[in-house]
Amino acid sequence: MGSSHTSGKDYRIEVADRRSTVTVFAIHGGAIEPGTEAVAAALAGTDWNLYRFESLLSSAPWRLHLTAAHYDEPGALALAARSRLGVAIHGQRDPGQSVCVGGGNESLRQAVADALSAAGFETEQPCRRLPGRSPANLVNRPKDGGVQLELSADLLRELPAQEDRLGRFCAALRAGVNAAGRNPSR
Repeated sequence: MGSSHTSGKDYRIEVADRRSTVTVFAIHGGAIEPGTEAVAAALAGTDWNLYRFESLLSSAPWRLHLTAAHYDEPGALALAARSRLGVAIHGQRDPGQSVCVGGGNESLRQAVADALSAAGFETEQPCRRLPGRSPANLVNRPKDGGVQLELSADLLRELPAQEDRLGRFCAALRAGVNAAGRNPSR
């Protein structure tokens, strides 16, 4: 974050290590990609690990944006190192109601895309514009890699406010992760 930004004033970090094999990451929460932090918390529930970074800056929040491949905050790296699978929640500018499914674990990507599609969510897999496949990407640092979800602007704006729909989204996503977790090949 650099020495010019202050924790609690400019940004907030939440690290919830629940000794799970799965960690949910939202590294662009708050004013950077609003809603990602809420979706990540709902997905993690009380049993999956959770890492959330939230920009509190009201002006130019993107100054705190780090790409996932350059994200090296110690709490995030520690959770990733202790995890088997990662799930990253991001936002993208595209309109509509789609989820672009990327990440370094191919079987996890497919299982998550299938589960979300079966639950009525529009998916794009593989995610061509934002593939999230770099080994340096935070979500790919757990033992068996991870899946990066890029939620469209409209979906990300609406999902946190629609409790039933958010619950359906999280249940489908968890089902996909659990299905792939039984066979987590990259």
